[in-house]
Amino acid sequence: MKVAIAGGITGGHLFPALCVGDALQQAGAQLLYLGARHGLEARMPIPFPALLLEMSGLRSTMRRPWRMSLTLWQATREARRALQQFNAELLFCTGGYSSLPAALAMRALHKPIVLLEPDAFPGRANRWLARFAQCVCLNFEEAAKHFPRGSKILRTGLPVRAGVCRPEVRPEEARAHFGLLPDRFTVLVIGGSQGAQSLNEIILNTVQYIPSGEIQWLHITGEAHYETVRATADRLALNGNYRPLPFLEAERMGLAYRTADIAIARGGAGTITELALNALPAILVPYPYAAGGHQRYNCQTMVQRGAALMIEQHELSPERIAQAILTLRDCPSRRMEMSQRAFGWAVPNATERVLKVILSLLSNEIGNHTGC
Repeated sequence: MKVAIAGGITGGHLFPALCVGDALQQAGAQLLYLGARHGLEARMPIPFPALLLEMSGLRSTMRRPWRMSLTLWQATREARRALQQFNAELLFCTGGYSSLPAALAMRALHKPIVLLEPDAFPGRANRWLARFAQCVCLNFEEAAKHFPRGSKILRTGLPVRAGVCRPEVRPEEARAHFGLLPDRFTVLVIGGSQGAQSLNEIILNTVQYIPSGEIQWLHITGEAHYETVRATADRLALNGNYRPLPFLEAERMGLAYRTADIAIARGGAGTITELALNALPAILVPYPYAAGGHQRYNCQTMVQRGAALMIEQHELSPERIAQAILTLRDCPSRRMEMSQRAFGWAVPNATERVLKVILSLLSNEIGNHTGC
């Protein structure tokens, strides 16, 4: 079996691709990953052969009609050459513009394509590619109505990194690992794989606003902002109940989730899914400039399920966040209900479900049992 994988730029697209790739390798498949030179994939080790294409002309900040067309044509030509040399039998895409060249090349080669849509409102690339795909795997069932009529759709859930769910670890043990008190109400703050500068700043102000003896904080700042946040925390002497960290690999991220009573996070699909799998009540702050407003859609669906609260970025203030935190702290029954609703939505075996779709297509046995 020879499977190509495309999709990256951010962790929300890259991590599911790596999860499925690992499962495919264990099933005996040979893999080729196609990504972007300017994406997160260029800064992380990819555990199978990879080709990173020049796609900077497709970035939102650099898009010009002539530049987009030229970039897409050149990247598609290079992807097609690589797919032919590899003799790919199927392409698995996790969405985003970085998957377009590979998908266009695979379509020209008349080979099957499987799409994964992480978000509640599908991106333009996946909405367009769905008409050519043999199956579209969904994380949010709400995404189904946005695809063209006749699209072959199945809700599989979103594959997440192995190790981010560690229910065997007691919260007290996890807190001790990060130097936190074992019995204090703990708030986990996650800015996403790229961090979130405005969220980081408001959290530092909120830490000062809430008396230090009432709660403690574990703050994943993102690597780009860590030194600034750490220096500010040192200057303000916040370190008694506040621990900033730049980025955590999967195993330690699993420990971080176990420390928390609640989480404050952006609205990326990967973060929301990991929170749900860990049954964590969440205060979600969608990034307002995310493509197509997809983070807001993700957050709204979790609020409608009763699994989260949402605060828009323009409404952020230390007072507003403190009110939300203390309300949840003082109402254990509400936290329990949010926890149950979040976990009830999550799909713990998402990687296996996606793998089943791909293997069924490769063996030409796809049918009603897969839903596609």
